[in-house]
Amino acid sequence: MATTAQAPSSSTAIVRVTGSGRFEEFRERVRWLLVRDPDTDPYTEHNSGAVLEYHFELEKGVPFPAFVAASADFPELRVEVEWDKDGAKGGAAIENGRLVDKWQGERRLA
Repeated sequence: MATTAQAPSSSTAIVRVTGSGRFEEFRERVRWLLVRDPDTDPYTEHNSGAVLEYHFELEKGVPFPAFVAASADFPELRVEVEWDKDGAKGGAAIENGRLVDKWQGERRLA
């Protein structure tokens, strides 16, 4: 009986930090939290000056607790997470340590 190999699942997330705030301090806080979380998947960090982004190839999930905790310490910044799990897309926005928006599918900006 022949079996076919399944394609590996593909899960990614982009965490985008915006606002007029202390990006460098936020970045250091998030690093400190992620290094201590044994479930953090590998990520890359991208800083354009006006936007700080983290790109994750997910196996274990988005490390929400680290970003929620850092957001509470930096209320002037907005943290948006967008994910794609095998084509199922969604996202959430966090401000001041609280969930302020959540969506499924592609986000439509007004």
